[in-house]
Amino acid sequence: MVYVSNGQVLDSRSQSPWRLSFLVDLFWGAVDFIGLFFKTILHPDMTKDGKSGVSRFSDGRGPPGPPGGRRRMGRINHGAGPSAPPMGGGG
Repeated sequence: MVYVSNGQVLDSRSQSPWRLSFLVDLFWGAVDFIGLFFKTILHPDMTKDGKSGVSRFSDGRGPPGPPGGRRRMGRINHGAGPSAPPMGGGG
């Protein structure tokens, strides 16, 4: 990649990929990763801010259902037409 500094065109190949600033950034990135890994293992409910996350549904009830009450499960029956045939089986 080409860089422009003070009106001069600098080629990225002139800089070593193993320069000191890169190694320092790599080290601190690894330290941050390891720290975050162990924080999430020990405190899985922690938020990005480092605060303990409290869910609105922490009492175990889960999210609210659809408006108007529970949705009925089962076959659609409009009162017209023949009923379904009995299930096969037996033996």
